[in-house]
Amino acid sequence: MRRSAPESPPAPITLPEADARLGGPTAREWLTELVAAQPTNLEDPAHGRWEKPNYREAARLIEAKARSLGLSVRRYDPSVEAADPTPFRGIPRPNLILDLDRSAPRTLLILTHFDVVPVPAEQRDRWKSPPNTLTFRPDGRFYGRGSNDDLGSGVVATLIALQRLRERPELGWNIRTIVACDEETGGEGGIEALKEHDLELAPDDPGRFLRADAALIPDGSPEVTAGSSGLAFLSGEWPSAAPLTSIVGFGRCLIELHEFVRQWKSVYASPDWPDHGAPEPVLTGRATLTQWDVEMLPAPEVRPLRLRRAHAETDAGNQIPGRVTLLFEATEEGRAWVAAEIDRRRGTAHPLEFARTSALRIPADALALQVVGRAAHGGYPHRGANPVPAALDLLSDAMAAGVLDPQATGTATSTIDLRLVPEMELEAGLSAALGHLAPQIRARFPGARVTAPANRSRSGYALAPGHPLLLRLGPIMRETLGAQGVVGEYGGTDASALRGLRTPAGEPLPAVVFGSMDRDAHIHDAEESVDPRRLAGVIETIVRFVTDV
Repeated sequence: MRRSAPESPPAPITLPEADARLGGPTAREWLTELVAAQPTNLEDPAHGRWEKPNYREAARLIEAKARSLGLSVRRYDPSVEAADPTPFRGIPRPNLILDLDRSAPRTLLILTHFDVVPVPAEQRDRWKSPPNTLTFRPDGRFYGRGSNDDLGSGVVATLIALQRLRERPELGWNIRTIVACDEETGGEGGIEALKEHDLELAPDDPGRFLRADAALIPDGSPEVTAGSSGLAFLSGEWPSAAPLTSIVGFGRCLIELHEFVRQWKSVYASPDWPDHGAPEPVLTGRATLTQWDVEMLPAPEVRPLRLRRAHAETDAGNQIPGRVTLLFEATEEGRAWVAAEIDRRRGTAHPLEFARTSALRIPADALALQVVGRAAHGGYPHRGANPVPAALDLLSDAMAAGVLDPQATGTATSTIDLRLVPEMELEAGLSAALGHLAPQIRARFPGARVTAPANRSRSGYALAPGHPLLLRLGPIMRETLGAQGVVGEYGGTDASALRGLRTPAGEPLPAVVFGSMDRDAHIHDAEESVDPRRLAGVIETIVRFVTDV
């Protein structure tokens, strides 16, 4: 399982060299437009937020580019076309089905998505260039939200590959590309809606969207990825007022879920082992408290500190926050205690600072503090430093010191990013995780609850390590992307949505995830970027898979 350390990266390339690698400026121009379109996807059920303001514009741009390539295009929007559009809340959810038909005996399905995670307030001062403007820097990378996940790695790379393939009159494959929405929040209006559409049709009905002999998903790392983790966004909350001591204790209970689920182990190697800090050589279960919000009620008792609000600075359930903001009312004694805590935590992994930017409105009379961490993708906590546990420690210390009232009451909501190992059935994973939490909640936090919304959960995906698709793709990717072997991932990509689907021959539909998301991509975080050489490798991988004999 142990992997050799990667070689030193080659010297950066210039912009003309980047364009040349991509076959001209077209790829950069298209990626610039899509990043500027800002097709953000925010779902925050606890606060009644479903925000997808730019889906239609992004879909329009992609459709125009596909038609310019001579591809046939169909849109499917479940918010108006589904048998039951109610779950989609009247929000447009366009999905594009693009076809390059060569009357070949086989069909390749390429799954991509155009939605991107939002840029929360906490990230903005950590971007060195505007996050929604594609920017080429001297380090030879393109920066911008979605530049990699998945506007670059998926949408643009696939379109450029199709541009090259359309010039070949004879191909061994028909190519169907799905450009879906909602991937970042579980796929409800995207791949899951497409599956629901197909279930209404006979297995051999040509009107099915997800009918193919094999699938490639350019939404991952430059590795041959045969296992993709299952994903569930658990919701933990105190729906009615609870004492602060219980709110803090419940938060710790949710954090400790990780120690239980990490016992689940996969057969798939971790792409981070051993040179990127992964704690295990294989994928394990993961549970990460990402979103955390507390709102306290007015309290008659005056203590040196009174907590008003707490907020983990992230808009995405799959993103570890970079900071947790705490708003206090404070007396002089309270401010002195805080000053001592700032000094005590200086130089630690989670220092305490006066608040910078925040999604919260900060009243003029509030003492606004932030516990500092390091943001990361929710499935990879070893790449980040979650500040939520440190914020709970700070509140516990304040209550123990008598400066904060443990009986002050408030409400709280949270999101737990739960990752199942690829081989695990969703029902089994959820049953185990919720079953582990249930007796603790009954005994210690009877007013709290944890739920697993079905529309925010999906099983993992596992392809046998010796599958012919891997044997075909592996040698290609060794040459195009430097892939070193077969691995798994914590991505929760649309690969998991393919479980249960069959090829026209009746076999399980095989899929492989790969892409341009290297160690410097900073997916979902500030400074998201893509190396154009990696993008070129994704394009070449698709072209060679289809054309190599």
